[in-house]
Parts: sequence; C-alpha cells; structure tokens
Amino acid sequence: MTDIVWETVTYNGKRIRLTEAQMRHTAVFHPESMEHEQLLKETVTMPSVVAAGGSANVRILYRFYQRTAVSRKYLAVVIRELDDEGFILTSYFTDRIRRKIIWKRAS
Repeated sequence: MTDIVWETVTYNGKRIRLTEAQMRHTAVFHPESMEHEQLLKETVTMPSVVAAGGSANVRILYRFYQRTAVSRKYLAVVIRELDDEGFILTSYFTDRIRRKIIWKRAS
C-alpha cells in the first residue's frame, strides 16, 4: 500500500489523496508546483475551473494565482476520480486552460 502524504475533500465532495509515489513523480517532473503545498490543497478544494482530462475519470482542476514560483500562472492539479474518492496524478503551473471546461465556480 502506498503511503498517503495528505488528504482533503474536493469541490464536489470527493476525498482526494496525495501519495508519496505521486509526490515524488511531481517533484521530478514539476518541482516548482511542489513548493506550494498550500496552493495545491486550495486548488483541489476550491478550483476556479475544472476541465476534462484525457480519460473519463480524470479531471484537471485550475486556480489562478498572481504570485507563484514561476510568476502569474494557473496551478493545474490533475486528479483521477474513483467512486467517492480519488488521488492526485500530478500538478503543474500553466499560463492557460488547455482542455474543455466542464465546471466553473460561480462568480
């Protein structure tokens, strides 16, 4: 069993976890996003936009931040949703939303 680093509840009530394995993956490929653990949790619990991922149960949660390790950017957190739970696949900073929006926070 993989060790859980932390767990939180998403904008739509699903329990999402970050495992050590996925944290290591993200630290290797997108280390700048791991410098912002609190922003990661905030993006998962209160995204501005949710976009469709590459498969039916993958979602990309976006939240824009004025200040990050790489300037003004969206933090994108890619999650895989299972029934009432799921896990973070990776996270990264980006300058725009690249996928089809499926949910948007009301203004």
